[in-house]
Amino acid sequence: MITIRCDKEVCVNKMEKEKNAYDNGIRQQVFRLPELCEAQLEVCFGPALKELMSMAEIFDARKVILTGCGASYAAALAMAPVIEKYCDCFGVQVMRLIEFTRFLPGTEIGIGEPNSPLVIVLSEQGKEARVCEALGKADRMGAFPILLTGNPDAPAAAYARRVFGTRPAQTPEGVFAVQAYFGSLVGLIAFASRMGHVRGTLPPSGPRQFREAVLSYMDKCTERLEQIDRQIFEVAWKWRDLTQFDLIGDDVEYGSAFFGAVRLQEYAGCAAAVDDSEDWCHINYFIGSPEKTGTIVMADENQPSFGRVLETVQSAVRIGRPVLVVTNAKEDIFEKGAEVCTIPDAPEGFAWMYPMLDFIPLALLAGYLCALKGGGQPVGTEA
Repeated sequence: MITIRCDKEVCVNKMEKEKNAYDNGIRQQVFRLPELCEAQLEVCFGPALKELMSMAEIFDARKVILTGCGASYAAALAMAPVIEKYCDCFGVQVMRLIEFTRFLPGTEIGIGEPNSPLVIVLSEQGKEARVCEALGKADRMGAFPILLTGNPDAPAAAYARRVFGTRPAQTPEGVFAVQAYFGSLVGLIAFASRMGHVRGTLPPSGPRQFREAVLSYMDKCTERLEQIDRQIFEVAWKWRDLTQFDLIGDDVEYGSAFFGAVRLQEYAGCAAAVDDSEDWCHINYFIGSPEKTGTIVMADENQPSFGRVLETVQSAVRIGRPVLVVTNAKEDIFEKGAEVCTIPDAPEGFAWMYPMLDFIPLALLAGYLCALKGGGQPVGTEA
């Protein structure tokens, strides 16, 4: 019989019972994603997308700025490359709300073109003062401010030129966190397809292909969801006494790592740092008491820095860190001693879609740690 070592020998059957006892709101949201996916696509790729901006307004956009805080900022980081790839403009910039509202001079926002730059402010609830401030500043500076939100009737909507609602009707009221983050990701993917369709970087069938790829990827991940859930609970059980975490991700994987850090802080009350693999090897590698720092590495095998990511995992394991790797690569290429959670790769031709679902193990971990630490049943609110 397979056993798991903690305070005593616990058999697999008992571990399954323990897992059920620590079911939580975050896990429930994760398992609701497959059934919600079709409705999410209908909302984000539906008529509202075409009405969001006219063709002339889309052609006016010469630069795109994505901004948000917490998980909304993470979603912007994760999906900026797909917007840049298809928007056919002079670049996409991702900023934290505080950077945009307080530190970005008006002279750097644009150079006076009509309806440019396009400023997309992400906020699930749409009621935070900083969100209203960002939209108001963008409007005063002559930019084109759009609020991407799950709450189109929120106070911040009054400050936006247009509002892009992303929450399906089937979503229970008061539920944010996982489902909201997924909605933001799909909303940005849909927006990229619209920009690409109008500006000619995608064929007429492009939006349909995007939708099909999202559904295909969700189906692939759904097949492994139960296995991922069991594995992450076992990790959470072993890590239940840890209070500090390092999350490591390169490029767009930094966005997924950032999302994980937000959820670990918010739901499990843990200290969490976010870094890329290169910086970690020079700085956080030296944090004392390595056995007390849970280390989560986001490892996309298609990234140019994947070799450095492998070195990072190796270094973390050899200094005694508890390590979890979330990856689309084979388990046996990582340093022995790391816990490797494998998720399916994105559909062929859609490598940029990988961050759309690689956050799932992190969400599950945050939910289980919250429950194991006596935090009740987290439902989730936006950070």
